[in-house]
Amino acid sequence: MGAGAKGGLAATPAIAGGEVGLPVAENGLLLATAPKLRFIDTTFYALVMMVGLRWLAVAAAVGPAALPLWALAFLTFFVPLSVATADLTAQFPGEGGLYTWVRETFGPLSGFLCGWFYWLGLLPYFAGILYFTSGLILSVAGLPAQGAALYLPLSLLLGVFVTALQFAGLRGSKWFTNFGAAGTWIIFLSLVLLAALFLVRGQSAANFHGASYLPPANFDTAILWGTVVFAFCGSETVAFLQDEVKGGRRTINFVLAALGVSLTLIYGVGTAAMLLLLPKAELTRLTGLPDALHAAFAHAGMPMLANAAIGFLALAMLGGLTAWFGIGTRLAVAAGSDHRLPAVFARRHPKTGAPGPAIILMGAMTLFMVVLGQAGASAAAAYDFLVAMGVLAATVPYVFVFAAYLKRLGAQGGRLRLALGVVGLSATLVAIACTLVPSGSDPHPGATFLKIVIATLAATLAGLLFFWSGNRRRIAVGSVA
Repeated sequence: MGAGAKGGLAATPAIAGGEVGLPVAENGLLLATAPKLRFIDTTFYALVMMVGLRWLAVAAAVGPAALPLWALAFLTFFVPLSVATADLTAQFPGEGGLYTWVRETFGPLSGFLCGWFYWLGLLPYFAGILYFTSGLILSVAGLPAQGAALYLPLSLLLGVFVTALQFAGLRGSKWFTNFGAAGTWIIFLSLVLLAALFLVRGQSAANFHGASYLPPANFDTAILWGTVVFAFCGSETVAFLQDEVKGGRRTINFVLAALGVSLTLIYGVGTAAMLLLLPKAELTRLTGLPDALHAAFAHAGMPMLANAAIGFLALAMLGGLTAWFGIGTRLAVAAGSDHRLPAVFARRHPKTGAPGPAIILMGAMTLFMVVLGQAGASAAAAYDFLVAMGVLAATVPYVFVFAAYLKRLGAQGGRLRLALGVVGLSATLVAIACTLVPSGSDPHPGATFLKIVIATLAATLAGLLFFWSGNRRRIAVGSVA
């Protein structure tokens, strides 16, 4: 996600990060015969999953004050989540992950709602990527990037393309996903190298010496805190891989440590690079990254390369979306196999292995979220809404996770671990609250707030209905609820 892999509507292993080359069993689960991952393999694999370059524009829009927020999110969210992941993974062997942790601690309903919101967080995340990619394409085409008129049809068109690509199966979409992963790193390194060039030439757009590092109490800071927490989400997904990692839990603990250091450096250095390339006043959450690339290549005397870089970034974003989309559909397959969703969602095409009904469900819900985000809003406001919804849906499961961790610890957990659990839970709750803060530039902040609240309540109600109807199906087929 950055956000991490989304998993676990049932007590089954989730396929995280879209490693599309691995063999997949008939029910959509990773085969046990897959090669074991080494420490370095697992670390790079997780980094590709979790790094989200578009969050750099969100952070840079706040200015140098964003830099300490990255460090604060690392200490108050990533570290507690990683410790909780390591401890809970030791308590619950196997690949059930956070669904199993919460279900075994609080019962089936809590476990299902945790998994439900974890999966549901994909929808606004997908829609946000579509909006961001539309901005990149409009930038390359030289069209106005702030108007809403072109964002909606272009985002819908891209969504239909990604949905249609899924029908080719994992093998058919593999090249697009791999290209996206490579593109992310190429663009990041380009940003850093260009920023270094600006610094050497004395053309820095930011004055880090005289800047204030105290974040202002406004909407930009609120949405940034929710975003930086969201950007650090995903370390718990490593638990899904413990049976696929050489060395098991011991290797996973080292991977979690390497992830924390690497992500903090990437996000911190990337944000600093954005500020060196473009003045804070010219950075926006929606178009900041393409604007920075345009300015950077122009100042470097290579303006023609800007469009190529932005076009490459657009393809990289779509490649990443293709991988995540495939994961989301296979989670629906797992839910159908577990009778939490109608069994039709477990069906696959006999030749391609593509889960057609699950693809249609995921595609339709993603397009609906694109339209909902656009309703009565400008492109920038729609993007902020989608980011807020994505962060909200993705962070709710961590309330369950930290609550389960604290309950499992009990009074004998040790002061340090108890303190980490409380700090992690508090950081998560603050991030959720920040997603409800309306933008100062939003002409209808009350309506935006209501959209977020109503969408969240509707999602919760839908989850409850699926759970209850799933229980009826499980009883009908003789399963244990």
